Amino acid sequence: MPTTWMIRLAGACALLFGAGAMAQQGGIDARTFDQLTRAQELAEANQYDQAIAVLDELKGSDRLNSYAKAQLWNFYAFIYANQEKYDEAIKAYRNVLREPDSTDGLKQQAKYTMAQLYFQTEQYDQCIRFMESWLSDVAQPTPTAHIMLAQAYYQNDAHDKALENLDIALRLDREAGKPVQESWLRLKAAIYFGKKDYANTAKVFEQLITISPQVGYMKQLAGMYSELGRDAERLAVFDAIHQHGALTTENDLVNLAYMWLGQQVPYRAGRILEEGIKAGRVEESQKNLETLANAWAQAPERDTAVPALTRAAEVTGDGIFMARLAGVHFNAGEYQEAAAAAAKADQMGGLKNSAGNLMLLGMAHFNAKSYENALQAFRRAKQDRGTFKAAAKWEQYTLDEVRRLRAIEEAQRELERRTREALEAEENNVEALGTGA
Repeated sequence: MPTTWMIRLAGACALLFGAGAMAQQGGIDARTFDQLTRAQELAEANQYDQAIAVLDELKGSDRLNSYAKAQLWNFYAFIYANQEKYDEAIKAYRNVLREPDSTDGLKQQAKYTMAQLYFQTEQYDQCIRFMESWLSDVAQPTPTAHIMLAQAYYQNDAHDKALENLDIALRLDREAGKPVQESWLRLKAAIYFGKKDYANTAKVFEQLITISPQVGYMKQLAGMYSELGRDAERLAVFDAIHQHGALTTENDLVNLAYMWLGQQVPYRAGRILEEGIKAGRVEESQKNLETLANAWAQAPERDTAVPALTRAAEVTGDGIFMARLAGVHFNAGEYQEAAAAAAKADQMGGLKNSAGNLMLLGMAHFNAKSYENALQAFRRAKQDRGTFKAAAKWEQYTLDEVRRLRAIEEAQRELERRTREALEAEENNVEALGTGA
């Protein structure tokens, strides 16, 4: 039993037995009062068995009236509760309620404590019954009573009643000028979550974070934003955790990277994964390398994408990363490197769009002025329906370019021939003129 509860029960018992209160009422004779006082002293010394023995001896006495019996059963209940014999304590409190001359104070204390004991033993229906009865008889209910009811109703999946009592407890504390209790807000979040009211669950966690900005609350808030489809806010919360250095597990870091990818910010995703791998927090697994390579390829960040894609291709043996590497080189204007990577991707295989890779290979060769290789790539790409038209156009364009260049070369050769002939003719004329002289 919690220590604070034992103190509360002991205080109630002292109130009943202290200063000769019972003797003054005239309901208990002096001898009975002495025995009860002796039992109290033994209980306060934690000599519970001896105290029970005194009460057992007194219980058989014919001197006890109904009021004295109520006091006796109340004392039994107190001792049993302190011994954590909850069932025995509940039985004793029920006897207090049965005595016709039991005072209102004793009955109210019995109901309240029975509700506590039933909650302690997870008998929530009985807890609710006795706490509701206690609340109906008191002029000034306590926030603690409503919180216990809220917890009991929550355990019984009666979420609306739980929320009703929790709100009463929060209002009573607020009216008393007390700060909101963190544990009560956690219960409120749990109740809303049980109702599948994710919007209000999120609001409670937002309030909790203002009171205590714990990482756990932030993660739960992010989870609620995810349920609500508020992905940008979810990302903002996770990124705030990361910026404070509190996001350290591989699962969390990889999830954050995926969030940034989902928001079309691949650069941030790549940085998170790369730093995580370097720090040893993210395993250099095939899947993580694929995600890193994809992030850098989408960025695009040439200096970081090239080694990441190369490493992913080496680890996985999958040509798809070589194909993406070819794209990075192509976008950077590195056409020979792009052609080499695309050719290697073609050899490695495993491509989802091999024809697309052939198109890139052909264009890289074209831009590198390797026209024969370009034509070979485009002609292979024509074998695929999806790229037939584009490949055919590029093939024709390449042929036209080859013809154009050949025409230029032929024109240059013709110009050179005519120039030589003109020079030779001029030299002959000069010689003829010299001979005639």
